[in-house]
Amino acid sequence: MEEKKELFCEKNGKLNYWHTILTGFGFLASSIAWAIYDPYITKILNHLLGNSSVVAQWSAKLNESLPFLARFAAAQGEDVNLVGGGITLVPLFIGIIMTFDNIFGVIFQPTFGKLSDRCHSRLGKRRPFIAFGAPVCAVLFALIPICALRGSLPVTMLCIILFVFVMSLWRAPVVALMPDLTPPALRSEGNAIINLMGGLGSLIGMIAGTIVTLVYTAVTGIEVNAANEERTYPYVFLIGSVVMIIGMLVVLLKVKEPDSRIAALAEQNMQMDAAARRAAEKEAKRREKAERRAQKLSGAERKSLIFMLMGLFFLFCGSNAIQTFFSLFAAEILHMETSQATILMAIFAVCSAAAALPAGKLGTKFGRKKTILAGLAVFILAFVVFFGIFNMLIAQDGFSVGSFNSTNKVYTNVVDQIDTYNDAHSLKDDALVEMDSYIAYLNGESLSAAETAKYQAFDEEITAEGFDFTAVVNAANAQFDLQLTEADRGQALEAINTSLNDVIDILKILIYPVLVLGGAANMLITVNTLPLVLEIGGVEKVGTFTGYYYTATFSAQIASPIVYGIVAMLSGTYLSLFYYSPIAFVLSVLCILVVRHGEAIPQEVVKQVEVENAD
Repeated sequence: MEEKKELFCEKNGKLNYWHTILTGFGFLASSIAWAIYDPYITKILNHLLGNSSVVAQWSAKLNESLPFLARFAAAQGEDVNLVGGGITLVPLFIGIIMTFDNIFGVIFQPTFGKLSDRCHSRLGKRRPFIAFGAPVCAVLFALIPICALRGSLPVTMLCIILFVFVMSLWRAPVVALMPDLTPPALRSEGNAIINLMGGLGSLIGMIAGTIVTLVYTAVTGIEVNAANEERTYPYVFLIGSVVMIIGMLVVLLKVKEPDSRIAALAEQNMQMDAAARRAAEKEAKRREKAERRAQKLSGAERKSLIFMLMGLFFLFCGSNAIQTFFSLFAAEILHMETSQATILMAIFAVCSAAAALPAGKLGTKFGRKKTILAGLAVFILAFVVFFGIFNMLIAQDGFSVGSFNSTNKVYTNVVDQIDTYNDAHSLKDDALVEMDSYIAYLNGESLSAAETAKYQAFDEEITAEGFDFTAVVNAANAQFDLQLTEADRGQALEAINTSLNDVIDILKILIYPVLVLGGAANMLITVNTLPLVLEIGGVEKVGTFTGYYYTATFSAQIASPIVYGIVAMLSGTYLSLFYYSPIAFVLSVLCILVVRHGEAIPQEVVKQVEVENAD
């Protein structure tokens, strides 16, 4: 009798952890790309679209055609009299573009997954797709920020579209690699290792910006800030490209996938004759139809399934908006650079990973539905508390939400003008014009002769070069109902600086517990949603109900960036993220409350079904 050959990820009937880790390098390679893609692409698109004359013209035509939109913007605290005032189409276009990866995933991933099933080559079934897709993706990924820095929106868009298409080509095969090389009984354990490798890739992607910022500042002596951070983007994307190549090489050189040509030949040689095969297939179809009729869901089960899928849709609408637009929220509201925003998301990811095992145990002990609802409740509470404290802070300083946002934007414009001036003149650390010192100069405070001369020259030069602080300061202070003169601008800047920065500093502190709680809550939800959906269908319909699950989640990830893009466009602020997502989570809660099925089937029942099926 021929001895059974062990699979690559199996050793003596147990999971080979080292080989499984090697297999997971493919998943790591794809995960790092998305960890960088979401926060940085939104910033890139925000810059390119914001500077696009075509988008500006379309936005102007929209405001002219629909004047009530300008009135709505004014009600939100936007100064529609300033250049570019009123509704802008930029958030909507960003939302549409950010759906491309999910749309391409829905359309092309199943196709390329099937093609890999039918692939018979010396490298195996999956590795040819990885060998082609990973290097092409790496090149396209590295080109995106380079094209963006050149200000070419069409070429940048072409790179983005080609990148998400090629990613769809090898994402399904790279995920299928582990099950191919692992016995069915060990696949759950193997999947945990693969997801751990994917999490490691995401973490590397999230901290890449911080690493690049530190190295760039150390090498060049130029401090990276909101005005010049785009010059570091190529290096961040380059890290992602290099990791993709490394992951591909590990899979190609170290992972032993069987020559699929041999398997295909063996399968052909073992085929039954045509008549017998047709008879067997006919009988199998008859039995399958009979089983489907017997396993048809009851009306109550169908109701639970529908509301659970609706709950998933709203859940992913809320979470996807956060994932996609958080970097823009951090830049606009918290005055953070992209690298700082990704660190915050890394904190979220680490807390999610830490809560994975406890979340599974809680779902088993208290029930999946209760655990999911608890996670959603924590999510909603964290957002509500954050937004409530924010409203109290700005009310104490005489702001409303709308006026805070408008004043914040104008003050940021002042700071950005100073940063732009510094950047354009290549000023180093010891010569940088600091905001506080400049305000002190404008206020007539006592400074050294050298400092006074520096800021006097700066004030004269920057005014001559078209940086009109008076206009932006007047616009900002209009939110305080202050009547300013030229002589008042120093005091006005100081007032804005103090009020805004006090609020923003507190918000920066508050965002940490929100992310910690959100990360833990996310895993309470994520770990239990798919099993709950699968249990509604029963042990015989795992594949079908997995399809239902991903249909609901992918639909949300396609719809949400567009819907929230419209919300951000109409509200004029990414602060709206903190009421859009909680509303989506509340809708998810209302749907899941209706679910009455899907709790874990007792193990003895599962074993009984397995025995009956075996008989």
